[in-house]
Amino acid sequence: MTRSIDPTKPGTPEQEWLDGRLDHLPRLEVPGAGDRLLVVAAHPDDESLGAGGLIAAAVARGADVRVIVATDGEASHPDSTTHTPAQLAITRRAEVTAALAELAPSVSPTFLGFPDSDLAAQLTALTTSLGAHLADCTHVVTPWSGDRHPDHEACARAVTAAISTDTDMRHWQYPIWTWHWGDPASSDLPLSRLRRVDLRADEVRAKRAALSCHRSQHAPLSDAPGDEAILPAQVLAYFERDFECFVVDTAPAAAEEYFNRLYEVSDDPWGLAERFYERRKRQLLLASLPRPRFRRAFEPGCATGVLTAELAQRCDQLIAWDGAPSAVQQARAGLAERGTVQVEQRRIPQDWPEGSFDLVVISEVGYYCIDLDELATRVHNSLALDGVVLACHWRRDAADHPHSAEAVHAALGAGLSRIARHEEADFLLEVWSGSDRSVAAEEGIVA
Repeated sequence: MTRSIDPTKPGTPEQEWLDGRLDHLPRLEVPGAGDRLLVVAAHPDDESLGAGGLIAAAVARGADVRVIVATDGEASHPDSTTHTPAQLAITRRAEVTAALAELAPSVSPTFLGFPDSDLAAQLTALTTSLGAHLADCTHVVTPWSGDRHPDHEACARAVTAAISTDTDMRHWQYPIWTWHWGDPASSDLPLSRLRRVDLRADEVRAKRAALSCHRSQHAPLSDAPGDEAILPAQVLAYFERDFECFVVDTAPAAAEEYFNRLYEVSDDPWGLAERFYERRKRQLLLASLPRPRFRRAFEPGCATGVLTAELAQRCDQLIAWDGAPSAVQQARAGLAERGTVQVEQRRIPQDWPEGSFDLVVISEVGYYCIDLDELATRVHNSLALDGVVLACHWRRDAADHPHSAEAVHAALGAGLSRIARHEEADFLLEVWSGSDRSVAAEEGIVA
């Protein structure tokens, strides 16, 4: 458990989550005969907490279920004077084996043995290791990438990176610590992407029996300081429900097909050229740019090039990308006479242009990127010393948006100085730079 999460402090009461917020979530179909389900746990007990009911339900319905545990959980009690990490590893391996015997006697865990609390540093090796187990899987379940535990997030990122773009494999992510630190009234947990699996009475009993096997986590190791329970009753309450929740992302291949279908229906699916809302938003965006001209700019997700044409008037060179062939074709046709604009069919963040930019515009595209850390890293690494990042995103719930505008902007703005922020009920617009100098300071109006 990351030390920034303290389960001994009061978290969000379970009743606040249950007060109608989770009742009407769309239901997921449990994998059954002919399906292969891979459940990934960062630590022994994650599988029981987040997906124990799903494991029991899937096995009962004839699915082939596999469970992989990335670490042995040896760092759960770093201040213990009675148990060494090696002893904790042995204990926790035995606990997860016993827990799976309660959930699905035919399933035995596979242990990868990566160091506990250090999965982020092992991301490449973890991706390779998990990728080797994904063959023929129809469903893969991991901790949620937004759970604020570095090991949980690393597992989600590794699987996202390992999933082939030509597969329709379903990737579901289970929150664990989010229930503790999250605010049901905020966008901490994206309700528009949340789905539930309802559990039968026998599956609830099996899950609770499995949770009881993880005694080293919900009971003190001893009376000595440092041996306190990691999962007190207030935390366990989140996992005693008769349903489980999963954040469901759109797989890359499915996302590409989604955009292709949009352009089959309309040449301008969002009304970028005709709607006053879109024209006004573009004017606000352009007015928010902190200087009159830029040397080299990048606009991913350019759609049909309506904004691109206006950005081009203020850029010596502009690279514009989109993943939809129809959009790229329209953008190229509309910008054919502008030799300073290069339009390509590419997808971010896995693809990224070479060189540096003094302007990166992420407009209505960031929330489609599953891995926001990778997106932010790409943006920041390509930013010139005097570079500017502008982001603008729809704020209302949208079933096809894996992330909220606030989450995208939090990732993009990390470590940069904010120059401007414009917030409305419909959209959020922010501008950041590596410099904290204002527009007036740049022009010498103020010191």
